[in-house]
Amino acid sequence: MKYLPIGLDLRGRTCVVVGGGKIGTRKATNLLQAGAAVTVVSPEATENLVQLAREKRLVWHKEAYRGGVLDGAFLAVAATDDEDTNIRLVRDARTRGVLACDASDASRSEVIFGALHHGDGVTLAVFTDGRDPSLARKTRDRIAALRDDWEEK
Repeated sequence: MKYLPIGLDLRGRTCVVVGGGKIGTRKATNLLQAGAAVTVVSPEATENLVQLAREKRLVWHKEAYRGGVLDGAFLAVAATDDEDTNIRLVRDARTRGVLACDASDASRSEVIFGALHHGDGVTLAVFTDGRDPSLARKTRDRIAALRDDWEEK
């Protein structure tokens, strides 16, 4: 086991997601569900992120990454398709004492996200130490289906 699965209380904590694509959207949404104060940094964003910004549920900086956006952050997530940017974000986060997750390379991450399922007061998280997110999602879905079966009985 490389990562210890733990629960973090992120309510009100500043979390920065760099990258406005599909993966950045998923990370930002998970952080919002946990009550984090989310800032997304990306020149472009999915319609879902744009809508969340319009609703003022998150802050969107429509720009390329720069280190200063990490000031005051608790957690930083690199979710771009540019390896150099992801590496720089992780390096900058560590220098500032900010926890870092590189969604493109778990080996550079201090924190990883499990495949999550939340419902009826129960949260399931499945981790594969960052090696196989697809397997984590499939396993999560199978466990969630079993749990749903138990609830129906």
